[in-house]
Amino acid sequence: MDEPSTATGNIVARSRGKARQSAGDAERNAMSDLWDIIAAQSEIANAGLDLDRVVDAITRKAQVLTGSTGAVVEMLHGPDLVYWSGSGSVREHIGVRIPAIGSLSGLCVAKGALLVCTDSESDPRVNIAACRRVGLRSALVTPLHCEGELVGVLKVLSNRADAYSQRHVAMLETLASFIGSTLNSALEHAKLRDALSRGSHAEPDAKPSLDEERARISDLIHGGGVSPVFQPIVELASRRIVGFEALSRFAAGMHAPADGWFEAATRVGMCLDLETACISSIVAAVSRGPQRHGYISLNASPMTLMEYDFGLLPDRSAHGGWVLEITEHSEVDDYTALAGRVQALQRAGFRIAIDDAGAGYASLRHVLRLSPDIVKLDISITRDIDKIVKHQQLAAAIISFSRDTGIELVAEGIETEAERDTLAALRVPYGQGYLFGKPLPLAYG
Repeated sequence: MDEPSTATGNIVARSRGKARQSAGDAERNAMSDLWDIIAAQSEIANAGLDLDRVVDAITRKAQVLTGSTGAVVEMLHGPDLVYWSGSGSVREHIGVRIPAIGSLSGLCVAKGALLVCTDSESDPRVNIAACRRVGLRSALVTPLHCEGELVGVLKVLSNRADAYSQRHVAMLETLASFIGSTLNSALEHAKLRDALSRGSHAEPDAKPSLDEERARISDLIHGGGVSPVFQPIVELASRRIVGFEALSRFAAGMHAPADGWFEAATRVGMCLDLETACISSIVAAVSRGPQRHGYISLNASPMTLMEYDFGLLPDRSAHGGWVLEITEHSEVDDYTALAGRVQALQRAGFRIAIDDAGAGYASLRHVLRLSPDIVKLDISITRDIDKIVKHQQLAAAIISFSRDTGIELVAEGIETEAERDTLAALRVPYGQGYLFGKPLPLAYG
């Protein structure tokens, strides 16, 4: 009796061991896929603000991640979808227009959900002529959202039937959810470039000179066009306010959003001038307003961090001090010098924060090389984190890193109680977003 029992026990033990190994392999594969997606998203973000470069990077990385023969970004244009950017086997078909009705991509737009085609030759949902033209036998197609608006689809395709597994589905869906903020920035930049090329009073085809652009920015700075607002940062568990992020708002009717002004200022060499004006308006508001307890976080590009004399800021040590939040308005030419400057500011009593962690290559590199005191989890991860498991996994990786390195973590863009509850359950200590308060003048904060 003992021998069969022992044999059975060994079989059960081996079975459990294999199950644990399988679960471990699945977890390792999931984490490996996640970091591959982070690397891909960072490369896409590093394409800059040129819309063509961004969508080209999206298609290339989507093709590589899913082992596809081709990939395409199709953008909505009236009743049609236009092949805006393609890689691999689709590259030669850029510019092709297909009716949204009667195509898998159009159905993806209508449903707002990822769709799978295992074999185009037997799938009644597809435009078979278009599939044969681009060499598509199986495909994955997922919606592309920009600031909540559906603008098109990202599609990967293979010349083989049944080419995609559930793992490929998860990777493409996660990639699409992470690139929204990058795509939005590129689209906004394209709008800004178009607006600046027209100018306030110029003819539609007239492109302003650098001197004209500098004059507009100078008018904004010296004409009282910059005003500060403050958004609370809270402890998620108690909702106690621990600080405020100071943001700049620009006068309405001056043909560009806030980010667009910073981009234009960087382009004409006036980034430091514009950021100095923003800091001055914030300091003036803090000095004359009520002395709220909690730190004040100022946004500063790497260039401004290097060149601005932050020793001029009034002492707020009794009220929470100052945090300098590094943005990406300008590139870093010398990380050694920037790291030295960061250390000097930290010794002087300033805390350093890295904005938009998880959103792009530069922010992740800042985290690794600058030893910040605070890291801010990007809104692209926070948005719908209660619904999207991959967002939770990415957040968990950043949370683990911040905990191990003693860095405070702040989640940006929290808008719902469900997002707050999920972040709190993941042990994110702090957050900000419309759920806790909109950016407002300090007197009303």
